[in-house]
Amino acid sequence: MSTRAVWFARNAQAEALERSGRKQEALALYEANAQEGCDLSFTYERLGVLYEEQGALEKALAAFEKARQIERKRGPSRRLVRLERHIGSLQQRMQETPPRSKPLEGRSAVEGKGSSRPVGAVAEKRSGCLGIFIVGLWLGWKLWG
Repeated sequence: MSTRAVWFARNAQAEALERSGRKQEALALYEANAQEGCDLSFTYERLGVLYEEQGALEKALAAFEKARQIERKRGPSRRLVRLERHIGSLQQRMQETPPRSKPLEGRSAVEGKGSSRPVGAVAEKRSGCLGIFIVGLWLGWKLWG
């Protein structure tokens, strides 16, 4: 199985885990993809959402920035516009929210080892289209499988 196929499969499994409320397990799968150098913007977008839900806003911003970087290489798209807006909104929120006194210690697959970031309390509900993702997964399997 090719590396891209593994990334697609992990993303599908992580998305199913998210839907069933097992977000920590989903996060671990997305982070595994990121540590392997995944080039799928979906991975980093979902990392951003999960980090943001945890209040790790700097990790979230780094993940969204990586997703935007990947999307820019692909060219104009609705996802790119959505990412641009979300990044702007997140940056504005981060400027308005005073940092907490104790940083969260931990490692981020997006930022690298040993990063320590402030924690806030922000949550966002995800909306998306599973059907398009499944078709993309099937096409990826047909093309690279």
